[in-house]
Amino acid sequence: MHDSARTAGGNKAKREDAWHWLLGGAITVFAVGSVALALMAMPRAVEANRRACLAARANDLHADLAAFGQDPAWQSPYVDALAACAN
Repeated sequence: MHDSARTAGGNKAKREDAWHWLLGGAITVFAVGSVALALMAMPRAVEANRRACLAARANDLHADLAAFGQDPAWQSPYVDALAACAN
């Protein structure tokens, strides 16, 4: 009878250990997934911020490369916007 009580207590401890390992694994997967998701989303956010900065700094001028080459008066504000947004 004494041995069966010890075995029952051992099974409970094993179940608790398994539960702790499962919970720890789930937390680890969630943390690693969150970091990976943040790293994948970061370049998109940087690109969006750069575009928003250029649009605001260039006063919504048409950002076409053909217009950039054809309109020398527009080149200076665009270059200034590029320099300001690069910082």
